[in-house]
Amino acid sequence: MPILKKILVIGSNSFSSNSLIKLLLKKRYFVCGLSRSKLNEKKFLAFNSRHKNFSFKKLDINKNHISIMRTIKKLKPSYIVNFASQSMVGQSWENPLDWFYTNSFSTIRLYQEISKLKFKIKIIHISTPEVYGNIKKKTIENTFYNPNTPYAVSRVTADQFLKILCDRKKINYCLIRSSNVYGEYQRLYRIIPKTIYCILKKKRLKLDGGGKSSRNFIHIDDVSDATYEIMKKGKNGEIYHISSNHVISIRDLVRNICKKMNYNFDQLVKFSPERVGKDKFYSLSNKKIRKEFKWKPKINLDEGLDKCISWVKINLNSFSKSDEKYQHKK
Repeated sequence: MPILKKILVIGSNSFSSNSLIKLLLKKRYFVCGLSRSKLNEKKFLAFNSRHKNFSFKKLDINKNHISIMRTIKKLKPSYIVNFASQSMVGQSWENPLDWFYTNSFSTIRLYQEISKLKFKIKIIHISTPEVYGNIKKKTIENTFYNPNTPYAVSRVTADQFLKILCDRKKINYCLIRSSNVYGEYQRLYRIIPKTIYCILKKKRLKLDGGGKSSRNFIHIDDVSDATYEIMKKGKNGEIYHISSNHVISIRDLVRNICKKMNYNFDQLVKFSPERVGKDKFYSLSNKKIRKEFKWKPKINLDEGLDKCISWVKINLNSFSKSDEKYQHKK
């Protein structure tokens, strides 16, 4: 039997990491997942948690630093894929120090300790396009940072610290920024599953700023395919964007879902003021990964929305009130 390559996935309970773990297990890697929360319920879990090549440890990047480093030293993974972050943008205004503690301090502490290890690890750091701020054109990888929220500022720090470590030849890494990901198993407080859920439950849907902001949506399985290519072939110290080429306003996105589900848009939505600091537009250029890896997205928005509608319908009766809203954890 060949020795399986080991991968450590930090933040393994996130929506995006779930899809990647599913792909890695399919490709016969051994995956160790770390998360501050217990394993997701089955309705939000994209992979088989009882798979023989998967193990899980409940560890918090803020509180269990020593145990995480002990796990890394024992496992000696070939790759670490780090999804761990406080990720909600609007809520970062309410408790900004929590966002900075996780996304800046704790992440930097982790990378500093990894840089001291005697064996080589390639880090795949999952960042965010929020660091670019409100840009009115296609954004390429070397665009200057212009963050508009506490969340975005908190993510810049670790991104830059990794670059410094790499420049000093202390660490190997690739950095990934994906446009708005969506798909089955996504939490209900995100716009696509939330819209579907509200239609099925005949609830009103609040659209901040009337849904005028525009985004570039990409199915999570396409993101995972690209992340895997970057993990295997990405050049040290490089930033990679993962996106589709289709930009749509939130309002038109919701209209499309209403049309698919034969529901009246005006009966569904209620408009509310725009969120503080919300970027009105961003669209990432994917030319770099198309050229380097011959990658392109396979699931268009129309097909992806059908998949999401089907998933919400199947699990509708298993969702609870606590699933509908984001619950902040320090």
